[in-house]
Amino acid sequence: MDNIYQEAVQAIEEGAKFSIDFPSRSLRLGGKPVIRNGQYEGELGVPPCTGKEFFANVEELYRRYKHSIPSERSESRSRRYFTALPERELDDEDMLYGERRDRAQAELELYVLCQILHGLKWNPETMGSWFWQSPADKDLVILRRWVEPDYNNQSITN
Repeated sequence: MDNIYQEAVQAIEEGAKFSIDFPSRSLRLGGKPVIRNGQYEGELGVPPCTGKEFFANVEELYRRYKHSIPSERSESRSRRYFTALPERELDDEDMLYGERRDRAQAELELYVLCQILHGLKWNPETMGSWFWQSPADKDLVILRRWVEPDYNNQSITN
């Protein structure tokens, strides 16, 4: 893929199933590995950013995901890293202007994965010891083990 982010989001919008796994640094699209153990061909399609830019972008992507319109397909997903509002809690504006949940989920999760692959570093002073919680929306949490999958093992042996 020339632009993994853009092409993956487009494929998902057209109905392709996807699976993202932060600890294993993987993306499966339509049953085929696109990113495996952090290895990929082509460009991620998301430029690296500073920590401040990362959190601002994640908060915006999460806001869109949280207020996205669920479908039978999006609700049948087994793994969700983030929590969106159930349909009954969406307001009229969300229902009229919200985007499809599977697309919003893919945009958010793939953005986080791309930044991890770009070398996002966990800073305990600004991000906390175990997780970062958004000051703008307490439902938005990023776990340290997503960014540093071996962190729990290190802390047990140290």
